[in-house]
Amino acid sequence: MKKITHLLLGAALGLSFNACADSQVTVYYPGTSETAQVSHAQNLAQLLASPALTNRSWWPGTVIAEKMATVVAQQHYQQTLARLRAWAATEEGDQASAINQVITQLSAIKVTGRQFTSLDPDWIRLRPEANRRLEGEYSVYTLQQPDSVTLVGAIGNPGKTPWQPGRDIRDYLEGHDRLTGAERSIAVVIAPNGEVKEAPIAYWNHRHVEAEPGSIIYVGFSSWALPGEYQDLNQHIISVLTHRIPD
Repeated sequence: MKKITHLLLGAALGLSFNACADSQVTVYYPGTSETAQVSHAQNLAQLLASPALTNRSWWPGTVIAEKMATVVAQQHYQQTLARLRAWAATEEGDQASAINQVITQLSAIKVTGRQFTSLDPDWIRLRPEANRRLEGEYSVYTLQQPDSVTLVGAIGNPGKTPWQPGRDIRDYLEGHDRLTGAERSIAVVIAPNGEVKEAPIAYWNHRHVEAEPGSIIYVGFSSWALPGEYQDLNQHIISVLTHRIPD
């Protein structure tokens, strides 16, 4: 599998170092329609000190998104789904079924213009360079500390499974059949903070890799299954998953 990068980092321009900044932030809470507004926070430290956020989220998975980056992320999401549908239309039988199952999984998520920066108040307090200035409109998505990981991709019975400390990625995938065209040597682990790493899972290349609670484990399509014009589909799907709104 090719080296994985955040394909939309070029759109993540909303965290500014300008001397004069103003912001409007909408804070979302899980499992409720409740929101809160935080106005005029000049930087991340001021935002995170707001009563709307203090002690109200699990920081490793908390997401901050910028308005214009969200437009780009949603366009990329729709383009990725369209390419999957176009590929499925050229296949038949089990391969078409596998692609459509991945489309169904991705269609159930929501994406946003995530800014890849730590929102841990302690981290920001100890590292002034991490205290980014804010300018413009943002959304912050909070969450409770998760106790599961989510299996996604060309596998049977995808979805949440209980997280266990020390458990290997290959163990999480045990009992989940690979769909036609699935990658069988490498899985991709997307941490709650959006970081991406590969986990070798075949008998010949296996290496012990663990997942944090709240991670996504993605089983992609193998390079031999992907037609030439779709060789980059795994990278695009991974980029979509890094921009997923936590649930």
